[in-house]
Amino acid sequence: MFNNIKIAHRYLFAQIRRIYFMALPESKQDLKKSRVNFTIGDSAAQTIAQLSGGTFIAALMSYCSISDANIGIITSLLSLAALSQIFLINYFKKLKKYKFLVCYTALHRGLFSIIYFIPLLAIGNGQKAILIVVMYFIGQLFVQIGTPATQDLIASLVPSRLRGKYFSIKDSIAVFVVSSAMLLAGMILDYFKKENLLTGFVIIGLIVLVLVIVNVVALSKMKEPKLSYTNEEGKELHGRLARKAKDFEKNQNFEEQSVASEIKDAFQDRKFRKAFILQSIYVTGLFICNPFNASYQINQLALPYTFIMLIGFIANLYRIYIAPKLGRLADKYGMAKVLKYALFALGLNLLTMAFTVPGNAYPMHVLGSFLSSTAWAFVGIGLFGIQLDFFRPEKRMIWLTILSALSGFMGFVVSIIGGNILDYLQSKDLSLFGSSIYPQQVLNVIGFTIMVFAVLYIKFFIETEKVDVNHKDGRVEL
Repeated sequence: MFNNIKIAHRYLFAQIRRIYFMALPESKQDLKKSRVNFTIGDSAAQTIAQLSGGTFIAALMSYCSISDANIGIITSLLSLAALSQIFLINYFKKLKKYKFLVCYTALHRGLFSIIYFIPLLAIGNGQKAILIVVMYFIGQLFVQIGTPATQDLIASLVPSRLRGKYFSIKDSIAVFVVSSAMLLAGMILDYFKKENLLTGFVIIGLIVLVLVIVNVVALSKMKEPKLSYTNEEGKELHGRLARKAKDFEKNQNFEEQSVASEIKDAFQDRKFRKAFILQSIYVTGLFICNPFNASYQINQLALPYTFIMLIGFIANLYRIYIAPKLGRLADKYGMAKVLKYALFALGLNLLTMAFTVPGNAYPMHVLGSFLSSTAWAFVGIGLFGIQLDFFRPEKRMIWLTILSALSGFMGFVVSIIGGNILDYLQSKDLSLFGSSIYPQQVLNVIGFTIMVFAVLYIKFFIETEKVDVNHKDGRVEL
């Protein structure tokens, strides 16, 4: 019996080592299959993010009697969770491969499934709210820890000349999956809203659980081109030889650079500073207003879930159509040039939200959704593409971590400021030219103004910067 357990234990760990530490791409076909698997896994991950955020998490929190301002701050916890990355920089530097970390952190998205079952518990709304916040934060914590490693992993699988094309196609597929799932989830919530909303929450929780499994399995099937310890011929070492190489590396007593030194080195680089400033302006403009728009649509504008999801689905079909075109334009003319127009479209979306009131909510939501789809067809791709263009390959993982952590913390602080402004304005009787004004309208005007600054910064400071092409990404090295 003991021998059988021992054999099973060894077999299990051998399989884990083979899947997560020894899976090297041996051909261009392996690289292509890995990119396909990442597309599948990322589609599942983005769907989970949408089903555990925005309108759906706002509905869950409203059911548990959480206020609009607190909903906005809680949904911004993912930004605060990103700060944890900065304390793990030295751990990340020691990692020779990132695939296991990526898959392990992805597994914790299962917590987003569990929060939909919390309303079933026979406890008070205050205790339910605490459980939701704690589990939501822990889930976001692990997701954020795995984000830089995930970004570096996929960046190493895509040749720089094809980044715009690949990421736009990947996002188009993800958007179709996300919009289909959200439409279905919106119909589920609307169906059960009047009779038993708890049943709707349970169904969404089960959907999220299935997506977590798809996410982890797809990421596990990827192959990682990053080598660990190598011999004189450049061949990767495993088992006893790898352990000897690791012990030798420890005995060299290499001086470990502190986190503060890493941050200082990053900010001494002109291109990092420019990427950071752009990210900071974008985050400030988005988080000052966007976290509060979902609850505004549900509570003040009283838009039905099905209508929101149906318009979102149609707008996302349009996004799927234009995303590959924008990606090809980025490969041809540069990430910055296309990103400039995408951020301006995002600003116009916020401006549309600023003019949306219950009397015009339906047509304005349609207009805003199409502006939003135009923007999000490239905003994420463009920002990530500029970071890959501006960051030195040997520092990419560390700099992505620093940028994500600092901008994430900034996003959380900005959302708290936005929440306080919202609370203050809600206590006032606001009006303009005799018409009542909602506090969310004021926040969206501020967001639009900041997005205009982001567009101007790209034009005068980002587009003028020379890009150094990385020729190592997307290549097979054995």
